[in-house]
Order: sequence, then structure tokens, then C-alpha cells
Amino acid sequence: MASTGATATSIALQTTLPRLPLAEFPVIQTQRLLLRSFTQDDLEALYALRKMPEFMAESSLGKADGDIAETQAALEDLLKSPKHHFIFGIFVAATGELIGDGGIHTIKGTSLGWPEIGYKLHPAHWGRGYATEAMGALLKAWWELPREGARVEVHPGTLLETEEGAGEKGEEEEGRIVSREHVVAEIAAYNNGSQRVLEKLGFRHFGSWEEPDTQLHRLGQPLLLGHYVLTRPA
Repeated sequence: MASTGATATSIALQTTLPRLPLAEFPVIQTQRLLLRSFTQDDLEALYALRKMPEFMAESSLGKADGDIAETQAALEDLLKSPKHHFIFGIFVAATGELIGDGGIHTIKGTSLGWPEIGYKLHPAHWGRGYATEAMGALLKAWWELPREGARVEVHPGTLLETEEGAGEKGEEEEGRIVSREHVVAEIAAYNNGSQRVLEKLGFRHFGSWEEPDTQLHRLGQPLLLGHYVLTRPA
């Protein structure tokens, strides 16, 4: 069996992806939450989150914003058009409070080959089921976006190898490998809370291996990451 760790050889296949650039984002309503695109008016509320070390602890750089100018730069990236991400602000529907952000932050070019999901929540709202509620609704909206054919190179661990998973596993079609679309997630192995969220959403853990840390206080040091995959519903 081929390696399924960081050194695994990618598999080229034909699949589908949302048609880029993405059109105007929907407003997503759940039982307790409202998910919508960010606007410039969200700057102050976003800064209040991003200046908190706990909120930014699992971000790629692992550091809080030092001033509102840093938050403005991050917000400008989210506001750019055309959009090549599917990231939403997460608000408490009853109060309008901004408590986090999340979505598909990278659609093409991830290390695993598939679009990658992630989220951050205000620590005062951890443990309330908000992450599962928000990301479950967001994934439903993601799968409903208009799609087109795409050729991707993916990590082999994201594809099932059992006969029972034949509908998810790559199949031969006119000399090409064809696969249903997937979404992936990478989390630090110590992050038990996010692990439970992914499991509730139906993600499958397919491996853990060390990669160089991108966070500034541990830059380049080995970090054990868990890797998860979710298949598009039939």
C-alpha cells in the first residue's frame, strides 16, 4: 500500500468544484445563528475578536492582532472581489453579536488537494454546539453552489480503498480517475474540541503526521496534525 502520510504520492483525478469566482454569498440562518458575508461595518466587532489570543490561538500565525490596522488588512482580504473563498461571519441571531468566522478558506491548492474548511469562535461560546451548527449549515450551502468539472491532485488517504466505499473511491472512466468531491480539514492533534466537531459533521480521520508549524512562536517546529475528509453527499 502506498504511503498515506505527508510523503504520499498525490493522485490526479477528475471531479467537480464550485464555479469560480463565487457569486454573492447567501445569508444562512440556523436555529440560533446567522452566517453572512463580512462588510466594512464589521471592523470594530472583528477587531474585538482578533485581538484576543484565545480566539487566534489556532490561526495559521497563532498571534492576536496588535492593532485595528491588522484587522483591517484581514478584513480587506475577505472583502476582495472576485471571491475565491467561502468564509462567513458567525453571528448570534437573537442579538446580532459577532462570535466568530468560518468556512472554506482555501478552495484550490491545499496540501491535500481538496477545498479546506476551518473556523474560529469566541472562547466564551465554546462548548455550546455553535461550531457544529454553523459549519453544518455552511457545508450544506457549499454543496449547493453551481459546479463545474475540475482536475485535481489529491492525497490518496482522502479516498476510500474498500469496496463498500466504491461510490467515494476513485473509479476509472475513459482512462481517467473520477471521484466525488471532498472537503478536508487539518487540526492540531491536541485539539479535541475541533476533533469532536468534525466527527459530528461526518468527517473521517485518515491520518496524523508531523508538519512544520506555521505559527510564529513555533515557526518550523514539528506539529502533529490530524487530517480529516468529508465526501459530498450523493
